[in-house]
Amino acid sequence: MNRANTIVWLTLLIMTVASFAMGGHRTAAWMILALAGVKFALVAWQFMELRKAMALWSVMLGGLLVVILAVAMILR
Repeated sequence: MNRANTIVWLTLLIMTVASFAMGGHRTAAWMILALAGVKFALVAWQFMELRKAMALWSVMLGGLLVVILAVAMILR
């Protein structure tokens, strides 16, 4: 495991703990969704190596993330 993977993994761990800590507060829903979006992007770009793929894949996955988060915010 290289250094970048370790840093991303620790960041994901910290954001997961932060999401769990905010889980009891109803007003923090948008923040939890934002953290989930950042975690989604980190996993896709670092561990799925999307940063090495064609730009079209990055744009499509980014668009999917925006759509999912927008729908989640509307339905919350």
